[in-house]
Amino acid sequence: MLKDRVFTNDETETWQTVLSTHEKTRRDQVVDIFHSGLKTLDIQANKIPQLWEINDTLEKISGFNGAYVTGLEDGKSFYPMLAKRLFPVGNFIRDKRDLSYTPEPDMIHDLYGHIPFLVNRDYAQFCQKIGETACRFIDDDKKFHQFERFFWFTIEFGLIKTDDGPRAFGAGIASSIGECDFALSFEPEVVDFDIELIINQEFRIDEMQKKLFILESKSQLYGCIDELVNKVKK
Repeated sequence: MLKDRVFTNDETETWQTVLSTHEKTRRDQVVDIFHSGLKTLDIQANKIPQLWEINDTLEKISGFNGAYVTGLEDGKSFYPMLAKRLFPVGNFIRDKRDLSYTPEPDMIHDLYGHIPFLVNRDYAQFCQKIGETACRFIDDDKKFHQFERFFWFTIEFGLIKTDDGPRAFGAGIASSIGECDFALSFEPEVVDFDIELIINQEFRIDEMQKKLFILESKSQLYGCIDELVNKVKK
């Protein structure tokens, strides 16, 4: 079992500030499965949860576990983890100066942003499948990078259409106050979901995303892996 993580006062304050600030707006910004996951895992602003507590609930529902890592995982270690239903969680909390955005994934990005989505079984199944599929191309850098682009513009920075308007589907948006505000403003270019465009669209991790892709529905994403593989093989 994971040992309890002891958090500093600064880390606790940062966690509380980000989550309590985002709580005021996230209902109108992020897709429904995120809110369901937060509730199921009892992730709140007033306490940073222990990862073993999260895993105890998450594994029973979707078979996923969070695993502490020291920083940004390289794709060639990240996707094999996904295939095994493991999700890396950066074992630190961002500096107070980076409240609205951090280029390096921390507990706010990973545990608050990604893990709640994995409570949803269809979403979790898709993540495992995309991990397994990407691993088939892990020795072909060009094709493998196309999977990284696809993951970036969907699971990290995707948008989705809802009856109430566009919502954040990607955890990179959902975990960032600044990114939520920016992504749902008129500033970024928003393009309909298109696998061909996505796998050829480069991205940067050190700035707000100026181009985003929007899904028609969750099923559009969950059912696209065969088409994705065919596009990558071309």
